[in-house]
Amino acid sequence: MQTVNKSNIKKILILICSLAVSLAIILSIYSHNANAQEPYSPSPDTAVAPKGLVEVKMTVIGVDPIKNELETRLQFELKGIYKKGPTYPAQDLLMTVNGANVEDSEISFKEGKPMIVPALKFNLVKGKINNYPFDTHIAKVAISIDPLASIGKQFAPFQLNPVPLEFKFNADVPGFDISYKPMEENSSIFIYIDVSATRSLPVKFFAIVIIVIMWVLSIMALLLALKVMKSGKLPEVGMLSWTGVMLFAFPGIRNSQPGVPPVGTASDFLSFFWTEMIVVVALVIIGSCWLKRYHPPIDD
Repeated sequence: MQTVNKSNIKKILILICSLAVSLAIILSIYSHNANAQEPYSPSPDTAVAPKGLVEVKMTVIGVDPIKNELETRLQFELKGIYKKGPTYPAQDLLMTVNGANVEDSEISFKEGKPMIVPALKFNLVKGKINNYPFDTHIAKVAISIDPLASIGKQFAPFQLNPVPLEFKFNADVPGFDISYKPMEENSSIFIYIDVSATRSLPVKFFAIVIIVIMWVLSIMALLLALKVMKSGKLPEVGMLSWTGVMLFAFPGIRNSQPGVPPVGTASDFLSFFWTEMIVVVALVIIGSCWLKRYHPPIDD
């Protein structure tokens, strides 16, 4: 009996080690560490004019892969001829942005009024949420600002040239590593970037821990069921209740993963579907043995 127990323990340890190594390899392949933010580097032929510019600060405040949305907040700081105050333009300005919640993709700013915009939402144009927790999503952001001629006012020295821009990026969203990459069209008068969002390393690690837990518990239940079947003895009722509870606990464990989408993700195919089937098989074996071997006491 001790030999059987030791043999089973060795098999479980070997299986756990194999799963851990496999998942570590998967994590090393798909894991994306936080990338340093790309510096803003305008093209030499579109260098910022020394007479003034508008500094655009973008802060990512939310990522929702289920809704395919990247939510950001913009702040502005004016310099040179465009400045009436730190955020008050000296001339009417028009910002063109490809925000999903911006009507006609245009936002106007009045002279002497603060440049305040609501939270902007951009569509996630690339990425498959079903690859969770190894999914990567990309949103394309395009921003430009132009001066508007004011009736009855002297337009010079603004002329009709686009406003030079300086771009700064910041992101600190729990559960995601977010970075951006300037595209070829990006310049000192046109911000054109790809914002990339991927699950953070702690999220991936937690998801893998959940995968390992479900595999270990389901395999233990199956080994216990096989042992009961070979022993020829009546299984205890506690074995049935433990296996039954596990069957309904796995969906809750699966849903405890941070930001997990509905059923059908990569993590489900790596563990949830298969472990649920294993637990069902174990429950059927133990239940069949109990029904077959249980004999109610005969009253005298």
